[in-house]
Amino acid sequence: HDFSLKETRPHLGGGPLHKDKSSSTYDLVEQMQYLYVRVVKAKDLPIFGSSEVIAEVKLGNHRGFTKGVSSNHAEWDQVFAFSKDCIRSSMVEVFVKEREKDDFLGRVWFDLNEVPKRAPPDSQLAPQWQRMEDKRGDKSKAG
Repeated sequence: HDFSLKETRPHLGGGPLHKDKSSSTYDLVEQMQYLYVRVVKAKDLPIFGSSEVIAEVKLGNHRGFTKGVSSNHAEWDQVFAFSKDCIRSSMVEVFVKEREKDDFLGRVWFDLNEVPKRAPPDSQLAPQWQRMEDKRGDKSKAG
């Protein structure tokens, strides 16, 4: 089994199967549960110069990284999928950091018990701004 983190851009759609029935690609496969984490953007980051900013998504021992962006208003719009079978943590963390540095600029975390559950054919959840906290735990305006 390959439980490594993979970036995905799932398209779950379908078309008519019969005259009075419809089907989707979701009906044709065994249901598997995933946690999808979409990292959209961050604004007002405290960076100077041409530093590349990345976001790191961390769930237990699994982690994924966005592409680097040279801006204090970073836009990634990347999706990471974690199989339910490999989730061994009760929270997911997203760190925003400069690529060449160990310290993070901001962090936001989510308790998995509070993450809404839905089936793939449902509409996507709308992105929401989250306040990141800095290394001291203070909430910043960036998110």
